[in-house]
Amino acid sequence: MSWRTKADLVWLDTLPGVERDHALARHTSFNIGGPAAWFCELGRVDEVERVVEEAARRGVPYLILGAGTNLLIADSGFDGLVLRVVNREHQVDGSRVRAGAGLKMMRLARLAADAGLVGFEFAIGVPGSVGGAVYQDAGCWGRELREVLVEVEGYVPGEGRATWPAESLGLGYRTSAFREGPLHGALITAATIELRPGDGEAAKREMARLTAERNRTQPIKTKNCGSVFKNPPADSAGRLVEAAGLKGAWEGRAQISDLHANFIVNHGGAGADDVRRLIERAIAAVREQFEVELEPEVELVGFAASGGQAGEGLGPAAAGGSPPTR
Repeated sequence: MSWRTKADLVWLDTLPGVERDHALARHTSFNIGGPAAWFCELGRVDEVERVVEEAARRGVPYLILGAGTNLLIADSGFDGLVLRVVNREHQVDGSRVRAGAGLKMMRLARLAADAGLVGFEFAIGVPGSVGGAVYQDAGCWGRELREVLVEVEGYVPGEGRATWPAESLGLGYRTSAFREGPLHGALITAATIELRPGDGEAAKREMARLTAERNRTQPIKTKNCGSVFKNPPADSAGRLVEAAGLKGAWEGRAQISDLHANFIVNHGGAGADDVRRLIERAIAAVREQFEVELEPEVELVGFAASGGQAGEGLGPAAAGGSPPTR
């Protein structure tokens, strides 16, 4: 049954602050993406829960958007409801920090250091939000979120609020039960991490060092989505793409970075199809030359065989039978 009944359209048009045909490019780190048929920003968790519950009940496809990293939205946009979640609260309780899903990981790393807590310095290299980091067990410099994650709070349409201990979430390299498991479709609202008391000023110095290293080796100041491919076991996706001869390759105004071959850069005016063609070229070249199958880390939304709740979005996937976020 189609979800586009008159009642569905009236409901969508009366959501708080809703906009029609809202350009999504401004909300993605790629600066790429067509319009959302309906778009609204929500800061309160209970508001997001109510909207997600009703969208799921009606079968309305929805996409939950956080920082907009690790996400490629089709030039045709998203034919459904896009919710941008901006709950960024945090609380420190001893060595534990609870953070709203919309808080950026880099900000959380600095807040932890301000509180005299250490062990989260690696997160200064994770550009996305807390929710997106949980969704794909984000990490950097050999550390992963799962190493410090205690529990995750969220909402399951049709069931209600839930809290999950980290060990129940199927966390692994760039995956989780939210991305590829039984919680696909659940909403992530907050996460709690456990760190160690220590020298916050030393942690800040270490984060400054890591940031300088990242600026030296990655195209940080460009429009990109972060790492495009997952690293194969015991190898580097960037090394393989470069060895296949595609470092610096172009499609339209999109380029495989000539600084780091696991990044694709929008030089201004690139379309999603340009980026997708570069992704497909890299996969084919590495397969042919090295018999290694690269797996995208970036989420593709709005393309054929895609959809759902996605990307640096906050968590998982969609209603109406479609997939997810980041």
